[in-house]
Amino acid sequence: MSLEETEPPSQTLDNVLGWFDDSISLTPLPGFTDSDLLNEFDWSQTLEWDHQTQAQDPGCDFLHSYSQDLDAYIGCEATDLEVVTGVPVIDSDPPPVVVQLPNDQSKKRNRDELTDAQLVKRSARSKKKADKSTEVSRKDSNKAERWAEQLLNPCALAITARNSSRVQHYICVLSELASSCGDSNHRLASFGLCALKKHISTSFVPSSTLTFASAEVKMFQKTLLKFYEVSPWFALPNNMANSAILQILSQEPRDKTDLHILDIGVSHGMQWPTLLEALCCRPEGPPLQVRITVVSDLTADIPFSVGPPSYNYASQLIGFARSLNINLQISVIDKSQLIDTSPHETFIVCAQFRLYQLKNSITDERSEALKALRSLNPKGVVLCEYNGEGSSSVDFAADFSRKLDYLWKFLDSTSYGFKEENSEERNLMEGEATKVLMSSGDTNEGKEIWYEKMRKAGFSAEAFGEDAIDGAKSLLRKYDNNWEIKMEDEDTFAGLLWKGEEVSFCSLWK
Repeated sequence: MSLEETEPPSQTLDNVLGWFDDSISLTPLPGFTDSDLLNEFDWSQTLEWDHQTQAQDPGCDFLHSYSQDLDAYIGCEATDLEVVTGVPVIDSDPPPVVVQLPNDQSKKRNRDELTDAQLVKRSARSKKKADKSTEVSRKDSNKAERWAEQLLNPCALAITARNSSRVQHYICVLSELASSCGDSNHRLASFGLCALKKHISTSFVPSSTLTFASAEVKMFQKTLLKFYEVSPWFALPNNMANSAILQILSQEPRDKTDLHILDIGVSHGMQWPTLLEALCCRPEGPPLQVRITVVSDLTADIPFSVGPPSYNYASQLIGFARSLNINLQISVIDKSQLIDTSPHETFIVCAQFRLYQLKNSITDERSEALKALRSLNPKGVVLCEYNGEGSSSVDFAADFSRKLDYLWKFLDSTSYGFKEENSEERNLMEGEATKVLMSSGDTNEGKEIWYEKMRKAGFSAEAFGEDAIDGAKSLLRKYDNNWEIKMEDEDTFAGLLWKGEEVSFCSLWK
């Protein structure tokens, strides 16, 4: 039995529960939608700065405390900022099109053929237009409900343009609307506002937010289990990565008796119990030895990468493997240490949501890391990353906008998954995700750029097998209907989408 055969997704959680010391009751939760955009808010009133309102508004007290920092940052006179969107000029009177009409005899001879052809073309054209219109309408609808970004992004632009009056204006408006316990827009406004204040004021101290590193171990474990239950954000990439590992193993010769996995990920051990059980279900049984080499990450500002200091899943995972009669070894190294491999083992790299943290603006550390992985001669590389738009930018406003887009998808999707609006598990996951706004690292790049980097490093794309694809689709049916999986490029690319917009991708390379 392979990892993703028609086995119910809940069994995956059962495996993880068996790994943890304490069982935690897991029950499916129905999704719920966020409240709609504030209908009664008069946006026209925000277009001009009202000094009297500013003085009376308690939400603007922060402005007085950091005015000196803001002046030092801006360093210029305040002027009105105008954002002009470039629109191509289109001639209202297009040039006439000359069409040569056929004679009467030609019309009579081809009338039926032309009619049939036109019907076919109209049908195909109508279908394409309908599909495109549906996709555009869906994306426009998603953008329309995201009012927090319509305030945060102009504020970031005003900071970049050194327009202090406009910055003050947006901060006061955001202060009125921001709430860490409201719907997705209010939460994004709150987190984004803190990030902007931190960016422009050296004296600003953000309120303490619960993160993985500050959480208690039991709460951390409980949160991971809950999140995997209500969201495929990490569950689906882990699922496809495990399927890819099994796929590579099935292609290896018999003399490759051991399995060695280089874990550059953020699963904190959650990925491996299901893989270990799947290895036992192979006709030939599990490998004689399974090695997992974990590349540690001490970069605290990278979301989801650093757990509680006292959290150590190795002993629990080894105990779980022992119950399955699997010889499991786990070692932890830092990125500067050498990785030892053996000729009788199948060496596979599993890189998930970590390589994007490498710098790309000045020196291309991402490409260098891929070349280093290529030099290890792995039998396969599973690359899962967030699917950003475009390439990294040194411009603060553009970078901030991409981070907001990432965080909105996370906050919006978690609001559908968690039944309780302010549960501890939800607050912990969202608090960890918001570190992306505070981090100084580059934003992620699009799938096409990652593919180009992989090819330049010497890798070639490999298609996912039917078991991997069917298993991923089966798993996704457990979650909210707004989640989708999209296979592209001859099944070498598996994209995870939320409300039709790309979140992450998973790919297999050799």
